[in-house]
Amino acid sequence: MSKELPLESFVCQNPACPAQHRAQQGNIKLRRRYGPHHRRLLKCTTCGTEFSELKGTPYWNARCSQDTVDAVVNHVTHGNSFVTTAELVGCHRTTVARIVRTAGTHAQHLHDLNARDLQVTSIQADERYGFVGRKKESAWDATVIDPSSKFLIQGEVGERTATLTRSLLIQTKERLADPHGLVLFTDGFLSYQTLFPEVFGRPYRPARQGTRGRFPKTAYRVPRSSAHVRIIKEYAGKRVVSVRTEIAAGTRTRVHEELQRLGYRKPNTSAVERQNATARRMNPHLARKSLAFARLTVHRVNLAHLVQGTYNWCRTQRGLRKKLDVPKGRQQYLQRTPAMAIGLTDRVWTLRAWLSRPQGVPCRAVRLCWRIPGWG
Repeated sequence: MSKELPLESFVCQNPACPAQHRAQQGNIKLRRRYGPHHRRLLKCTTCGTEFSELKGTPYWNARCSQDTVDAVVNHVTHGNSFVTTAELVGCHRTTVARIVRTAGTHAQHLHDLNARDLQVTSIQADERYGFVGRKKESAWDATVIDPSSKFLIQGEVGERTATLTRSLLIQTKERLADPHGLVLFTDGFLSYQTLFPEVFGRPYRPARQGTRGRFPKTAYRVPRSSAHVRIIKEYAGKRVVSVRTEIAAGTRTRVHEELQRLGYRKPNTSAVERQNATARRMNPHLARKSLAFARLTVHRVNLAHLVQGTYNWCRTQRGLRKKLDVPKGRQQYLQRTPAMAIGLTDRVWTLRAWLSRPQGVPCRAVRLCWRIPGWG
């Protein structure tokens, strides 16, 4: 059987088309085949636009083969630098940088499209620094993760300020199905404590004292189903000498309930800390001995999106495996990715299948159309 994607998996890429980015409308037809690789030229019957099957993917206008694009993404997300990747693949480092930019933008679009209405009851947030020693540049990577499924919900790159924290929490809230029923575990960064009631609380206007003067500013009330726990580390030089826990918002009962659900004995940020170590192995710009001056902002942002996408969809984790009710031969466990554990997909995506997804096609809308041997 051919590994070609079915026509139901494509959407019109014309911005002026009424059916743009609308999947399974029956408006995509095969026009003809072209080129030495016999690519399909598709046609939208709604607007009459013709476009290649690679349109809307990192393979479009890549000026190299699909195998080269896959190899570049694979090497870069395994911690290899741009120069090392270029030598391994057999191309120039500027080609590697161009592929990372296009693939990173594509990964960001897919994450924004699919990471919606997530069913989570707790999240962990943390920041990791890209440089070691002299910290003169803004090189912070802030991350929010679901400790149950290990799914990376949101990531932000920039300077470690309240602005970065606000953007991180607001973007996370928009991806959750119930933002008023979760427990947030963070470190001692004060911006989380300040912004948690504003982002995850319910606004109300306090009563005015008297009949004259301005009304009080809008205040925020944290629901009883939400809580914020701070894990504060105390240092002596560069060593951690003690760790204390503080419930900054919410009730102790709600926190204990969530700890029992997660199987934790005490509050911690172990899930996001472990992911920080994984990210340093996957992202060459987070390596301890990499060149600081070589890290352009555009590359750092695109690499962060690329690592996030491959981590969520294409890399299985031993801690997420699930024992099969009926073993399949010698297979005793079902290997799962974070996207499988959180319920966004039912299989492990290969790198080719993940990069081949056209823009505008959500995973849940075409889940049944992608059951093609060899694609995952």
